[in-house]
Amino acid sequence: MFKTFSKLLSILFLLVLSFVYTDKVFSEAKKSDPVMKEIVKYKEKNKVKPIEPIIKDDEIILGISGLEVNEDRSYKNMKDENIFNKDKLEYDKILPNTSIENSFDYYIKKGNNKNKYVYLIFKIDSNDNLDGLLSLIAKNNIIVNFFVDGKFMEENIDTGFAINNLNSEIYNLGYDGKYKKDTIGITNNLIESITLKDSLYCLNENKNEDYKKVCDKKRMYSVIPSINNPSISELKESLENGSIISYNLNTFDINEFNTIINSISKKGYELKGLSELIIE
Repeated sequence: MFKTFSKLLSILFLLVLSFVYTDKVFSEAKKSDPVMKEIVKYKEKNKVKPIEPIIKDDEIILGISGLEVNEDRSYKNMKDENIFNKDKLEYDKILPNTSIENSFDYYIKKGNNKNKYVYLIFKIDSNDNLDGLLSLIAKNNIIVNFFVDGKFMEENIDTGFAINNLNSEIYNLGYDGKYKKDTIGITNNLIESITLKDSLYCLNENKNEDYKKVCDKKRMYSVIPSINNPSISELKESLENGSIISYNLNTFDINEFNTIINSISKKGYELKGLSELIIE
């Protein structure tokens, strides 16, 4: 019995050793392959390093991920033709050392400054100006981010579907103006049943730590806009890559909407949904 077991163990050891040796031989052969050498050379010259976020106390301006060629996947794509082909390269994303991807510790004040993207927010807790705004959004064919009060949403569910049909985005403004642990999930469920997407954000303009803790537990990012209720002139002066602009709809002058959109576009900025904000 012992001899049989020893033989089996020896055979198993030889098989493992054989696999290891074969893999090593293949690995060495691959390294000397002209295609792999071209891949490694290209990788070394074209690596894009991540840019770290700017953090000041409890606020964060998001960083930017880097990119690096994945040698093995790229080689697999090219080995049949045995020719280096830049179009068949595959990349790995390199996150900043401090990434927002799984961190809810900070107030997000701006998106990264690489692209000329800005994010327009309207806070909704009543029907004031709403029909006019939705009509203007449809005419301009743009993306707007709505933070909608849960109590208002419950009583005006059709509004949620109307916003969603415009390809604009809906997020949680709290319930009756407050983020509470017993209502935040209810509002999220309502929003997600309309959008079929996760409700990712809380809007916390006054840095209420109690609200932030409630949102943290739901793995929701806390946003503090970089520009609040600006006049046209203030908006023009303050716009930067990654700006988050917030308006209260019930005090907003709907007649200024087209001027605001034109001011943003003339400066070369593109309106984006907050769903793209945390794509580092």
